[in-house]
Amino acid sequence: MMGRGWIGLFAAACVIVPAGGVPWAVAADAAREASLLQNPEMILQQLESGELQPDEVPNPHWRKDGCTACHAGDPAEAKLRQTDANMLCNSCHETASVAAYIHAVGMTPPPEFVERMPDDFHQAVVRHGNVVSCLTCHDLPMQCKEERARERGLNPFFFRGGPYPVRTELCFRCHDRQQYERFNPHDQISDEGVLDGSRCFVCHSAMPDRKTARGVTDVQFNVVAELSQLCTGCHPWRMHPGGGWARYAQQSGGKGPNHLVVPSPEVVERIARIELEGKEILPLDPISGKVTCATCHNPHERGVQFQARADVGADGIRRLRRGVQEICVTCHNK
Repeated sequence: MMGRGWIGLFAAACVIVPAGGVPWAVAADAAREASLLQNPEMILQQLESGELQPDEVPNPHWRKDGCTACHAGDPAEAKLRQTDANMLCNSCHETASVAAYIHAVGMTPPPEFVERMPDDFHQAVVRHGNVVSCLTCHDLPMQCKEERARERGLNPFFFRGGPYPVRTELCFRCHDRQQYERFNPHDQISDEGVLDGSRCFVCHSAMPDRKTARGVTDVQFNVVAELSQLCTGCHPWRMHPGGGWARYAQQSGGKGPNHLVVPSPEVVERIARIELEGKEILPLDPISGKVTCATCHNPHERGVQFQARADVGADGIRRLRRGVQEICVTCHNK
């Protein structure tokens, strides 16, 4: 739904209710929204001029009065405002939500893609000039049918063939799933118990001696300092104590708690005492002395390291070297 702009500011100070019982500000919003739905070509013009903001663009989908955004004349005749369906979609989406795009249009799908895609996807491609269009993945007529309105909650973007448990399932209607499997450097031991040594070189510059290595000072890494850089190439969050705080640290522009620092002497003593007890190892960066990702998280799969305590946390919850309830009090008193 579109916002109120200056009308909303006025209404916040003084809401005037006419005889019909509907505040004028609300009525003005509805009138402006209806005007945009009936004249969608105005949307891009007003966005470019600044008269309209992206979050104020009315959503014509899943609503009975939204037909005029796409259809000219009687919607029952299915006469579109533009013959190019992509251009019609771009009346709103190109400027209003360009950052949300994940797929281009206009290309001819390769034969192997055509073989993989279900019949309704293929028919949509053929119907629009044998090229991929917005309607290849989005079953637009679906949200126009009143009998399918109940599907909105499960498939709000009317994905063809949906709903899908995860959005990437839609991608694999055409793309080869095996070509998009994510490489996991932590998957280091085969089902037969054999080490895949090639994965070691993601982090290590030389193959560690598994029999003699006792800690981070006995192995070589692909970075000289700041071992956390080995992790942040794939994992986006640097500063976090775990759980929801990670999101807070990101949303606060990095103002959240930063754990990748040199710990106080008291914390170093606590870590050393735990290691002396022989339960776990909690390695610090060997050069900077900072807490690093591997201080709390075990990057290895169970069985890679021969020391029993070096194996603690491998394959566990978040690969934590200590339990969820214990990991924080390793360094903090409370």
